[in-house]
Amino acid sequence: MTSSQGAWRARLKFWLPALILVGLNLAVLSTYRFLLAGQAQIQAGRVERRQARVEELEADRLALEEILTEAKRNRELVDRLYKEWLGPESQRLTAVIAEVKRLAQMAGVEYSSFSYPEELLEDRGLLKRSLVFSVEGSYPELRSFINLIEVSDLFLILESVRLSGGPRDGPYIRVSMTVSTLFVPDERDELGGDQPGVSS
Repeated sequence: MTSSQGAWRARLKFWLPALILVGLNLAVLSTYRFLLAGQAQIQAGRVERRQARVEELEADRLALEEILTEAKRNRELVDRLYKEWLGPESQRLTAVIAEVKRLAQMAGVEYSSFSYPEELLEDRGLLKRSLVFSVEGSYPELRSFINLIEVSDLFLILESVRLSGGPRDGPYIRVSMTVSTLFVPDERDELGGDQPGVSS
């Protein structure tokens, strides 16, 4: 019995360092396992946060693209407004006056005494020309005339309608009206050229 214990002790001297080394390796491996698991969780959290940030930035990019598209569209509409509807006075004034007279005839009202005051809107780079005149007609005819001015394609602005006289013979009303439109100033306007006077 003593000899077997001695033999075991002799073998233990050889196996003990190996067992201690195995135990240390297992302890180190388990420690690394926990460390790696923690690092993996940290990395996963970082990835999730970065993914959320990427999604936020993508949403911001899409919103900015929509704003840019809308801004381009608005710029095109403004350019079109200036080129097509707010051309120079030398090109559009006669057409505007003719349009107002044509609409008056369509509505059945009588017009008279046109004058053409102007105002330079320097902050907008536009020239505002008003047509001040009197019209006479029945209430339905005047309503029709006002409606025709408001739906005109020539960019007419109805600024004021004032009663200027009572009924003449029958249900007629006389009113003073101011209809304005805007022009892009041309060279003649900028140099202070001749302006239209009073017409009937």
